[in-house]
Amino acid sequence: MVRRRIGRVKFVVSEVPHRKQRYETVGDWIPGKPVAVRVSKMKDERYVFLVALHELIEYELCRMKGITDERVVEFDKKFERERSMGLHEKWEEPGDDSRAPYRREHQFATMIEGMVAQKLAVRWPDYEKTVIALTARPKFVAKQMVTNRN
Repeated sequence: MVRRRIGRVKFVVSEVPHRKQRYETVGDWIPGKPVAVRVSKMKDERYVFLVALHELIEYELCRMKGITDERVVEFDKKFERERSMGLHEKWEEPGDDSRAPYRREHQFATMIEGMVAQKLAVRWPDYEKTVIALTARPKFVAKQMVTNRN
């Protein structure tokens, strides 16, 4: 029997415990062969799908513009350090910040995410509340982030 390879896998989407994310985020794209998209576990599978969709769109747009994973992660970690110092509200997203190197890409992905959420009958306020609850860390963890500055 001859096995033929039909194609190669370009993206792998995984649902992971939130604490297993590389940093404080609910969705993450990691370049490679294949590109890894990691989404924090949530009870509603539509939410997981929406975050994964957002990450896939954001990844491809960033790749096309030459915006690297390193730049995105560096900015996101800086934003989270600032949040831990009280400079950002818990509902604010790093990608919406005017300084974010991937702001336009993030906002476009969010627009598509919102349109698909509507088709899936997802109430956006409930979705946001779930995402924010995942990222709300106890104060002692936030202090560690500021102290360690990693």
